Amino acid sequence: MLRCLLMILCLTFPACRAPDGVIAPVPPAGLAEVWVDAARGGAGDGSRARPFASLSELLARGPGGGAPVRVHLAPGRYPGSFLLPAGWELVGAGAVLHGAGTEPVIRAPEGVRLKDLVIEGGTWGLDASGAVRLEAVRLRGQGLGAVRMESGRLTVEGGGLEAAGTGAVGVFLGAGSRAELRGTTFTGAYRRGVEARNAEAELESVRFRGPQTALYQEAGRVRLRHVSVEGGREVGLFVQRGTLRLEDVTVTGHEFGLQSMKATLEGWGFTSVRAVRAGVALVGSQVELEDTVVLGSGAFGGVSLVASETVLRGLRVDGAEEYGLMVTRGRLRLERAVLTRLTTRDGESGDGLHLRDAQVEVEGLVVREAAGVGVLAAQGSQVVLREASLESCREAGVWAETLGRVTAVGVEVRGSRGPALVAMADGVLRVDALTARDNAAGLVMADCEGATGVTLGRVTGQGRETGPALACVASASP
Repeated sequence: MLRCLLMILCLTFPACRAPDGVIAPVPPAGLAEVWVDAARGGAGDGSRARPFASLSELLARGPGGGAPVRVHLAPGRYPGSFLLPAGWELVGAGAVLHGAGTEPVIRAPEGVRLKDLVIEGGTWGLDASGAVRLEAVRLRGQGLGAVRMESGRLTVEGGGLEAAGTGAVGVFLGAGSRAELRGTTFTGAYRRGVEARNAEAELESVRFRGPQTALYQEAGRVRLRHVSVEGGREVGLFVQRGTLRLEDVTVTGHEFGLQSMKATLEGWGFTSVRAVRAGVALVGSQVELEDTVVLGSGAFGGVSLVASETVLRGLRVDGAEEYGLMVTRGRLRLERAVLTRLTTRDGESGDGLHLRDAQVEVEGLVVREAAGVGVLAAQGSQVVLREASLESCREAGVWAETLGRVTAVGVEVRGSRGPALVAMADGVLRVDALTARDNAAGLVMADCEGATGVTLGRVTGQGRETGPALACVASASP
């Protein structure tokens, strides 16, 4: 009886409110739904029973009075260039939107949602702004690129992009745009898989198979997480003046695995495999990377740093040509590094660490089977070396020349075909707690000219008596 009275009062007095604790349900504002079937002939009204025969016919009628519409596309081929109103959704299962000529297949200047579709042909597959979402969408065979976002926010879940030839871009992101790509595959010889210009992007579980450059970034911020890259000929990942964060990223092949110019790099778990020139080449950059691996590299060495401020923790280089790690100018802090099987073509290189005009601090270094020197400091480099094992370095364990200065504590040099230590051309070595064994040319080689000098403390194993006395070689004061 009480419930009936409440209902009568509320009907009689419109201002009556529901009792406390009871919230009147508000029905969701759903999208208008329209059906299209390219295989159907004759006139239709867009209902499930009588769908329109083409997407162009639907767009010409302009249903919904300007409100967003969800369009269900039946399997089939839908030719044309389509301009979609704001907030529309296209959902298909096997539907192919095909474009020809000089227009994009789809233009969506105010956002769009696409699901379970194939977009083929056209200059661009999708040219859009606003809020754009792609779910299980495949784009293939575009002349200029698959997706172009001059502004707005792009979300891509699954699906794939397939290049028809060379020269196209997979995803282009203009200034101020944002993008999230997850579980997407890029296939074929795209010139650039993702090109981001002063944009923000996050790629997770994305695979690149064939793009010449997987990521080309100018300014902005990009994060790569669980990403693999292979099959291209140019730089795998390139960033200039932007911030790039790497988390579990592998680049196989390519000219360089990772290259930067005046950029900021951070993260962990970057791996380069069989780079043609260098696994990592960074110029004028701010860098902090952990657990970096380079397996096989060409004439520019494993890792090349020029005028950069760098922290590397947990570096492994195996099978590099010319150098394991080369630093020219700048500063480096290196912790826990293992450099093995370093080769040379001309017999003048093959060093583990090759340092020129650099400020370097190293702790926990292993160099094994180097065709040149374990650690070479030249051209005014200032090097602090702690806890290093240098084994089978053909020319020498540690070499200082041309005003290079090395201060080392806790160093083992074993199995060199030359001496353990070399100081030439005003190079200075100060080594404490040195273990030297089985080095073919003895403990120290020095030219003893100018400022050249070697100071030794606590030497174990191979003593100075193995060679003639050198005036510039002295024992450290007790």
